[in-house]
Amino acid sequence: CPSHSRRRCQRPRMTAASAPPTCTPTHTQIDLVIVATSSPDDLFGDAPAVAAAIGAKNAAAFDLTAACSGFLFALVTGSQFLNSGTYKNVLVIGADALSRWVDWSDRNVCILFGDGAGAVLLQAADSESEAGVLGFELHSNGLDADKLSLPYSGKTIELADGKH
Repeated sequence: CPSHSRRRCQRPRMTAASAPPTCTPTHTQIDLVIVATSSPDDLFGDAPAVAAAIGAKNAAAFDLTAACSGFLFALVTGSQFLNSGTYKNVLVIGADALSRWVDWSDRNVCILFGDGAGAVLLQAADSESEAGVLGFELHSNGLDADKLSLPYSGKTIELADGKH
């Protein structure tokens, strides 16, 4: 992980590295790393840094942002890569560091959000009877999105020649 994000990247990296060796392919056999997070350290994604940190040098890697349901969406996404035959070993990590934005004096909100990480290794099955994700149904309803949001409130920074 980049030096500025070692603390946060360390959590998913350690989670990934702690899987029992009997059920884990070598890190170079991991085909895909998906990091579900709403609090990445890098705007362009943490998954590539995590993949590099655990030695998954041949893996594709990307972040998926879906707030509380992020890990579930990442699990289904990973399973679809297995079902299509594209990949054989998919590492799904859920990691968030929401304490950066929580007002700890607001007891109505702070109990809902915290920091944590977990991971699961999905592997392709030889037959449908061995498949682990048998089905899914996902829905999203953004009608009340304004009830729980954290909009960006940064400032415009001039990059060059008066352009933003």
